[in-house]
Amino acid sequence: MTTPEHHSNDVPPAGPSSDGSDGTWTAQRIRALGPVTDLATAARIFGLSRSVAYDLAKRGQFPVAVLRFGSRYRVPVAAILHALHLPATDDPEPITPPPDDGDLIAGGRHASITPHRIRSHRLPHTPTEGNT
Repeated sequence: MTTPEHHSNDVPPAGPSSDGSDGTWTAQRIRALGPVTDLATAARIFGLSRSVAYDLAKRGQFPVAVLRFGSRYRVPVAAILHALHLPATDDPEPITPPPDDGDLIAGGRHASITPHRIRSHRLPHTPTEGNT
């Protein structure tokens, strides 16, 4: 028996749809799913068939953590976004200005780091024991 939870009408189709969208999963469309989604939808996002997704989930090998409630599987949308290296929110990351006296030296030169020492064009280099 199929329940409405397995075939939700608000889940976008995998292919081209009648509303003109091409069925591509964007970060915005994934976020619009809410906090969790069903395994079949998560499978479409990752390009997996439903049967493969259920097999992977049963073996604990689905690409992200899967929550199991009785016989139902749910996938956190945040985990999907993280696995795809997408931001969890629409808000852009705040841009942090570089520190005023960081390693950037006047004239656009940077301090150089080598495995044995740190050199800066601004600081005199005096060798120390083991650091020549």
